Amino acid sequence: MAGIKAIVYESNTGFTKEYAELLSEIIGIPAIPVIDNSMFHGEREPVIFLGWVCAGKINGIRMARLKFNPVIIAGVGMTQQSDKYAFALAQQNNIDVPFYYLQGGLHRERLKGFYKIMFKMVANPILRKAEKGKSQLSEHEQYTVDLIKNGGSFVKHENLEELIKKYKEINSILKIS
Repeated sequence: MAGIKAIVYESNTGFTKEYAELLSEIIGIPAIPVIDNSMFHGEREPVIFLGWVCAGKINGIRMARLKFNPVIIAGVGMTQQSDKYAFALAQQNNIDVPFYYLQGGLHRERLKGFYKIMFKMVANPILRKAEKGKSQLSEHEQYTVDLIKNGGSFVKHENLEELIKKYKEINSILKIS
């Protein structure tokens, strides 16, 4: 085996694609959408998979598992990074390989169709609650309100450091096999 071949990703509003492209620049392997398998011929090749998170589901993971051999998986979403949340996502998505959660961000103008409607259904009650009792919001609730109101990106190199370490470790083992 020659090592990890690519970073495959499923992105909705662009944050997962940004992480995939940043990771590609750092480790020097291509980043391609999960629907593109033009560079793969034959066996399910080892890849890093990044998918966007919505309601606890990592989108694109099913297709990635069918077409490739994901040896590292990362979920990208709006929620703040935490080990507890990463663990819950890994369990919900039946992940049995190294898993990382990466905070992406929110740009409401990038949401489309069903996801735009769903976001409004979730965000509006939070904003109404915040307007009524702003002083009673927890730190996490205030963070969420600020993100909903202002949007923003949290994509940065530092968020990938642990994933990159794991990539180097796994890739060196695969190259020896």
